[in-house]
Amino acid sequence: MFGYVRTHTPELRVREYEAYRATYCGLCRAMGKCTGQCSRMTLNYDFAFLALVRLALTETPFSFEQKRCLAHPLKRRSVMVYNGELALCARASAVLAYHKTLDDVHDERGTKRLVARAVRPWLSHMRRRALRGQTELIETDGAVAASLARLGEIERDRLPSADKPADAFGDLLAEIVSFGLTDGRRRIAEQLGRHIGRWIYLVDAIDDYTEDVKRGRYNPFALMYPDKKDFMEASEGLAAALKNELMGAERALDLLDFESETHKNVIYNILYLGMPQTVERVLASASGRGEESVRKESDTIYE
Repeated sequence: MFGYVRTHTPELRVREYEAYRATYCGLCRAMGKCTGQCSRMTLNYDFAFLALVRLALTETPFSFEQKRCLAHPLKRRSVMVYNGELALCARASAVLAYHKTLDDVHDERGTKRLVARAVRPWLSHMRRRALRGQTELIETDGAVAASLARLGEIERDRLPSADKPADAFGDLLAEIVSFGLTDGRRRIAEQLGRHIGRWIYLVDAIDDYTEDVKRGRYNPFALMYPDKKDFMEASEGLAAALKNELMGAERALDLLDFESETHKNVIYNILYLGMPQTVERVLASASGRGEESVRKESDTIYE
C-alpha cells in the first residue's frame, strides 16, 4: 500500500534482521492462507511492522521454522510459524487494499483510475475471503470504509490543511492496530496507530508533492506551498512535525513490556532509524535537493 515503514538494516544485528525477515515471510504465507496466493503480491513493510506491534500488544508467543518458497526455492529460510496475529494482519491488509482501491476508483483520474478499476474485482475477492467468518473484523471493515470516505470528502473539498486528512488516516490505522483489544492495551494501540497513520499520510503527501502539483491532484502541501521555493523553505518544519508523530508513537511503545529483546530492538530500529531515514529521502526527492543537504538541516531534529 505505502511501504514507508522500514528498518534501517545496517544497524540491525544478524539475529534481529533474521527475526524481521522471518516475520515478513510469515506474514506473506499467512496472506496466502487467509486471502489467497495472489494477495501476497500486495505485501509491504508497513504490515510487517504492524505484525511486530500486534505480537507485542497481545503478548502472543511466536516461533520460527525453516521453509522453502517459490521466491527462494533453493535454500530454506527462517519463517514465523502461522499464528492469530499474522492472520489478522493478513486480513487487515486485504481490507485496506480493497477500500483504498475503491477510493481511487472514485477520486483518481486517467491511468490510476483505470488500474484501480481493473484490480477492484480481484481485491474484492481478497476482502470477501478476509472477512469470511470474521464477525468482529466486519466492524473494522466498516470503520476503515468510513475513515476513507471522510478522507475522500476532505480531498474533494480541497482543504488546504494537512492535519484533517492526516487525522482521518490516523483514525483508520488506530482502528486496525487496536482491533480486539480492551482497556489499557487498546488505548496504547490507538495512540500508536493514530501517530503512525498520521505519519504515513504526511510522508506520502510529501513524496507525491511534485507529481500532484504537476497534475493538479489534491495534496495538502501542494495547496499550502504551490511554489516549490516555499515548500523547500518549509522542509525543516515538516521534518519536525513528522518527528513529533514518531515521538507520540514512542510514548505509546514505552508503555509496553516486551517479552523478546530482539523483537523490541527491531521495532525501535524502525521507529528511531528507518522511519527518519524515509523522511530524509522523501524530503530530498520532493524538494529537489540531495539527501545529505536535508540531513544536515535535520541534524538537530533527529539527534
